[in-house]
Amino acid sequence: MSNAATYDQSMHRITTLAAGHEDVPVDACPGWSVKDLVAHLASGLRNFHEHKFGDSDQQVLDRRSGTLADAVAEWTENRALVEPLFDTPTGSVLVTEVVMHEHDLRTAVGEPGERDNVAVRSALTRPLQELDKRMRENDIPALRIVLEHGERVVGAGEPVGTLRASSFDVLRAIGCRRSEAQIRAMDWDGDPGIWIPALALFGSHRDHDFVE
Repeated sequence: MSNAATYDQSMHRITTLAAGHEDVPVDACPGWSVKDLVAHLASGLRNFHEHKFGDSDQQVLDRRSGTLADAVAEWTENRALVEPLFDTPTGSVLVTEVVMHEHDLRTAVGEPGERDNVAVRSALTRPLQELDKRMRENDIPALRIVLEHGERVVGAGEPVGTLRASSFDVLRAIGCRRSEAQIRAMDWDGDPGIWIPALALFGSHRDHDFVE
């Protein structure tokens, strides 16, 4: 499935799930409501189109007086603008962003699902590339990651440890939706402390367990 199609399917699921829940808090994104999450996705596409990346929280605040319908309308408009980007390396970044937030929303509204689909596997593509790059640049020993659809070695050289997990759990761990304790409790061969700091690609691991 193409990046554009994967994005559009996730976008449709988000707009469907968000309806009637615009004021529900999104615990995965502290301080944001469901409406704010959709506004963030809308403004984010504009950022990619213009190659200008500002403060996400400020962009959400700038749209807080609007409705969920306003956010969806802006998102739809900006989606058309970024069509050419889906055939570039940015396409995989956009897929990661939308799928990550789809599951933030699902947890917020109590509608888990779509955890073993192609969208989650596609969303993991770019983060694993970035993890591999980070580990090589920082001389972190290589790690074998065994997923439901195959395995991948990240880092340089022979792996000195193994992590066995679903694509969904790896995506959420890399996306800072898990605490260090939750990551340590995953199925590891080797000392997970070697790799846990590098896994926080998008900020910091949670201070407390995040259950979904």
